Amino acid sequence: MALWQKLYYAGMVFAMLLIVTGELIWLPDPLRIGGVVYWIDVIDDLIYVLALIPIIWTVGAALHFRLETQLWVRIRTAAVCAAGVASAVILIAIPKKLEFSAGAFILTWLLVFLDLCMYERRRRKLPVRSLSAFAVTVGLLLVMFWPTKYLVTYPGLTLNMNRYAQVSEGAVHGDISGVLVFERPAFPIDWLYAKLFAKYSFEVENLGMTLGEYNQEVRTMKADANAAGSAVALQRVGKGKGITTSGVRITAILKDSPAAGYFRLGDVIQRMNGQRITMITELTERMKAAKPGDVVAVTVLRDGKPVSVQAATRANPDDASRAAFGIQVANEMSYDIPLPVSYHNYLLHEGGPSHGAMLALTLIDQLTPCGVTYGNHVAGTGTMEANGIIGAVGGLEQKAYTISRTNADVFFVPADNEAEARKGAPNLLIVPVRTLDDMLNWLQDHPKPSYTQGCS
Repeated sequence: MALWQKLYYAGMVFAMLLIVTGELIWLPDPLRIGGVVYWIDVIDDLIYVLALIPIIWTVGAALHFRLETQLWVRIRTAAVCAAGVASAVILIAIPKKLEFSAGAFILTWLLVFLDLCMYERRRRKLPVRSLSAFAVTVGLLLVMFWPTKYLVTYPGLTLNMNRYAQVSEGAVHGDISGVLVFERPAFPIDWLYAKLFAKYSFEVENLGMTLGEYNQEVRTMKADANAAGSAVALQRVGKGKGITTSGVRITAILKDSPAAGYFRLGDVIQRMNGQRITMITELTERMKAAKPGDVVAVTVLRDGKPVSVQAATRANPDDASRAAFGIQVANEMSYDIPLPVSYHNYLLHEGGPSHGAMLALTLIDQLTPCGVTYGNHVAGTGTMEANGIIGAVGGLEQKAYTISRTNADVFFVPADNEAEARKGAPNLLIVPVRTLDDMLNWLQDHPKPSYTQGCS
């Protein structure tokens, strides 16, 4: 086998190894460099390793180009080089948007197989070896990426909240960690991973929307969590008015929603049957008066203008006696953030609201002389609501397990998630909380001896 062929196959093997590595990227998470740089920070730099795959293929194609004189062979090897260079350049230039380089990467891979097949056909009519390698590769990709009807949730990554967010006029004091878990469509190989590793759980997929719509929703949730955590934290230290609500925004319309023809994404529900609605709890209370199948008069704010609609309802999937529109909603918030807050864009922190409470705690810590952790290495999860309320989140069993692998002293969880968290890490110090003050008070009541010696 010629060197250029070995490079082609080496690139394919390397690609498969990196795919498996990517799906098990959570395993080294307890890694800390200097106590500040977490594994999730290292991943942001390691992503450039992916560029080695098209580079290997490009080098192989260049070697093949030099060995050949036939025009057709030179054209196809030049095509491999062009596609490989394009894939590597896009990946290096935009490392945190892998979808941008995916097209060029797949094209390079197909051109590599074409070059191998056409070369082998010189010696035999049917290029058995090349086609076999292609079939094996496609089979492995199907096992590793074919989406099933299930969602899988598995352990994730911790992140240094002081690296994630920094407020102007603030300074780093305490050691505070957030935690992310992976939730995505399950692939066939995930059942093998579940046999080998802890805390993989599966459930039937019930997003009620396309995957693209779901991804957009979690990105919106992340932005809202950033704003909510920042606003509440700044209000807590006497800067700004915090969070105010002015209605209920429609974030998704489910496929079977009877109101699909009346509502639009982004509509803000402000009145129902003439009664004012400023937050989700009020909408839930108003819906108690409706019966499944009723048509309800709703006023929404659409493109800045009030619009009246007659929206149909159906039975609530969780309680058939109650009416529901078949929509997903979020409080329409106004955030007062008088100080600039900068956020680090992590490759593997795509979206979600569960870091909001720890973000608020982090910014308070940065803006408080000596901080508020009292020497504790703090970890936690939970949404940040108005008035400092900490809301429930998902994946607590996996999150608790992820934190238990680190050196965290305490793991704050929403009170409603306590039982699930204890299933994930029975030996971890788990403290259930309902408000931001619950966290602050616990930390003040449990100072580390090293803190009392160094700060007063």
